[in-house]
Amino acid sequence: MRKLLIILSALLISTSSYADCAWSGLWAFPSGQTIKQNSIFILTAYGGSQPIIHELNKKHNIYLKNGYEQIKLIVTETCVGQFELTQALLKPERELEAGIQYTMFIEGLAEGDQLKHYNDKSKQYEPVRYTVVKGTDTEKPVVSSIPKEIDKSYIRYGCGPAMYVIFDLPVKDSSDLVVKATVKNLKSGKETRYYISPNDGRIEIGHGMCSGAFAFDDSKNYEVKFAFMDTSGNIADMPGEAIPFTKPTEDQWDDWKKKK
Repeated sequence: MRKLLIILSALLISTSSYADCAWSGLWAFPSGQTIKQNSIFILTAYGGSQPIIHELNKKHNIYLKNGYEQIKLIVTETCVGQFELTQALLKPERELEAGIQYTMFIEGLAEGDQLKHYNDKSKQYEPVRYTVVKGTDTEKPVVSSIPKEIDKSYIRYGCGPAMYVIFDLPVKDSSDLVVKATVKNLKSGKETRYYISPNDGRIEIGHGMCSGAFAFDDSKNYEVKFAFMDTSGNIADMPGEAIPFTKPTEDQWDDWKKKK
């Protein structure tokens, strides 16, 4: 997900005004084109598109469609990020049929909110389509160890800094993964949970220039607990207790400049 946010951010003109970061957008997980018969889905909304998540199957019906057949997608969980992101975990009301290609539809969207995937092969944005392969996946991801903090990142941009605490990803699965991260602010006691996609085999906790799942305030100390979910909704919890960490600071910006 962070890769898409980087692409979106690159399209923006860097200024000192947050207003210039105004944007909207929707994207779906899984990002691939083939799924199992028991696949689940995550719909993420950015900026002005966030209200759509709270209106799914109310103002905006969401379903998979093949010809005249429609399979309703049921919202089983909603996560509100701390910086311009909201998402819904979706489950089909019945098992998908093997060999069928389904297209994801959301009714009543404005033109600027249309749901599309970027196709790396065609280099174009296309409707979100999935072809179902025979079989169900019931195996949980394999977690080999407790994730370890490996780096911090703090980079200044026109609208504000991008800040991440980076952990390794000691997890394997036969399908794509998302990481359910629950971050607790140890000063306020507030907890925030969100499903994030690993980036190049790393878990990145924080936010980009214009949006992100987790934000940092004047508190220095936080902790995070991870769980790992595959495209069929199989979840494996992280062993051990929550991992303590401190937020990125401008010192990491200075370190990054030295590396360059």
